[in-house]
Amino acid sequence: MNKILILVFFLLASCSKKNELENIFTCDKNEYWSYKNNCVSYGIYFKFNIDGSHDKFLSKPIDEGKGFDLFNNDGDLISGPRTWSIKNDSIFVWDKGEYKIESCNENIIILTYYHYKEKNKKCTVALKKVLDK
Repeated sequence: MNKILILVFFLLASCSKKNELENIFTCDKNEYWSYKNNCVSYGIYFKFNIDGSHDKFLSKPIDEGKGFDLFNNDGDLISGPRTWSIKNDSIFVWDKGEYKIESCNENIIILTYYHYKEKNKKCTVALKKVLDK
């Protein structure tokens, strides 16, 4: 009986950690994650939705004021399903890629992965929360 209670406790603790991480990744209406990657050079923003989907955004041009424009599709290039999830309490699954969660709080998330072309090159992704006021 004690073994069953211990197993139930660990399952519940595991689920709560996964839910806690999922809550950190999801954003409120006016929040976005600024994406910086030491292996790729471009600025883009993301919003991870509670339903397991995500959206890409670009910041508006200076002459249009502050804010973000939805950028899921780029002309003739249409993105397929845009998904995300947490696996094993330490892996961020983003579309078809898997990223190790190095650190995570409500303001910054650090992820790592190994470059797909250069076998031993470790890449770091920093997601920093920004507000659209």
